[in-house]
Amino acid sequence: MSETSSDFPAVPRRRDHLGRREGALNLLYLLGTHAALGTWFWLAGGVLPLALWLPASVLVCVIHQRAMSEWIHEAAHFNLVPDRRWNDSLGNALAAFAFVTTTRRYRESHFRHHAREDFFVPEDDDTGMHTIASRREFRRELRRDAVGLSALTTYRRIGQRTAGVPRSARELAETAVPHLVLLGWLLLVGRPEVYLLYYGTLATAYPVVNRLRFYGQHVKLGDGGTVRVAGSDVSRTIEASVLDRLFLTSTLLLYHHEHHRHPHLPYRALPLLCERAADPNRYLASRWVLLRRLYAGLPR
Repeated sequence: MSETSSDFPAVPRRRDHLGRREGALNLLYLLGTHAALGTWFWLAGGVLPLALWLPASVLVCVIHQRAMSEWIHEAAHFNLVPDRRWNDSLGNALAAFAFVTTTRRYRESHFRHHAREDFFVPEDDDTGMHTIASRREFRRELRRDAVGLSALTTYRRIGQRTAGVPRSARELAETAVPHLVLLGWLLLVGRPEVYLLYYGTLATAYPVVNRLRFYGQHVKLGDGGTVRVAGSDVSRTIEASVLDRLFLTSTLLLYHHEHHRHPHLPYRALPLLCERAADPNRYLASRWVLLRRLYAGLPR
C-alpha cells in the first residue's frame, strides 16, 4: 500500500522508483554526461577558433557541473543506486570528485538544510551565503560569484562545518583516482588547459548558476510585490524552460517543493506528487518571473 498525505492522496513507494533498473539508468545517464563533455573537448578544440571555443566550452562545463551537482544531491539522499554502500562509492567516483568533495561530506551539510524551516540564514550551509537585502547587494554578490570569491568562501565554510566528518582511505581513493586519471590523460594528449578551464568555470560561472537556482527554490514572494529572502520558509517547484533545465535545474532537482516534503523519494517519483498550484510560493512555471519579482521587490 502507498503512504497517504494530506496534500496529495498517494505518496509513491521509494522502491517502486529505485530498483536495479533505475540504478543502472542513473549510472548510464551519469556516464553519458561525462562522455558528452569529453566528446565536446575532443572534437570542438580542433574545429572552432579560440574566440568561439572558449565561451562555448564554459557553457558546456556549466551544464556538466549542474548535472554533477544534481547527481551528488541524489547520491546524498541514497537515491543513486539501491545499495547504500555502492551508492556512496559510485557517487564519489562518478560525481562528487568533480566538486572535490565526497558524498558523505556533502550529506552532512545538506541534511542540515532539510532539517530547517527557514532558509537564507547563517545556520543553513546550502542557502546561508546567498542572503541579500537590496539590489545593490544582489549585484555585488553576483560579482563576487563571477570572480571566484564566493567559491572560496563556500569551501571554507563547508570545510569548517564538516571538519568532524572523517574521510576514510576508501573515500579519498574514490575521489582522488578520477582526478589522477583525468589529469594524467590530459597531460598525455597535451590538453591540460581543459582541466584548468573546467575548474576555473567551477569557481566562477557555476556559483552564479547556483545562486539563481537557490533563489528560485527558496525566496518568498509576498503581496504587493514584496519579497523575503532571509528567513524565508518557502520550497518551490519551477518547471521552467528548456534552457533553464539545461543550465540551472534539470528534472533531478526540478520538483523542489515535493522534494522537501518527501526527501527520501528519488527524483522519478516527484512528478507524480506535483500539483501546479496557484500559490507562487509553491509552484511557478518560469524562473525568470521569480527573478524579476525578486529584483523589483528588493530595496535599492
